[in-house]
Amino acid sequence: MSKALSLLIAAAAVALPLAANGQQSGNAADRQYCERLSELYVRYVGRSEAGPHAPVKPDVNGGVALAKCKEGDTAAAIPILERKLVNGGFTLPPRG
Repeated sequence: MSKALSLLIAAAAVALPLAANGQQSGNAADRQYCERLSELYVRYVGRSEAGPHAPVKPDVNGGVALAKCKEGDTAAAIPILERKLVNGGFTLPPRG
């Protein structure tokens, strides 16, 4: 019985991180969509038109969303980036 329990614990130790990583990474289409949203956000919304040296407060939520997208956590990043773009007056690109 102890050998079976040891195997079960070992299998769980391997499977749980893989399952968590799979949930975080999203699929390829989500990653591509997130990258496109990130590009649009950085180009048009996330920086000041006055230039890089203008005293503008950074948008922390936008920065977090960009970081999440880069890490592969598309489920957290996409809704924030979509909201920032829509609030900035942009039409979202097609998804998928």
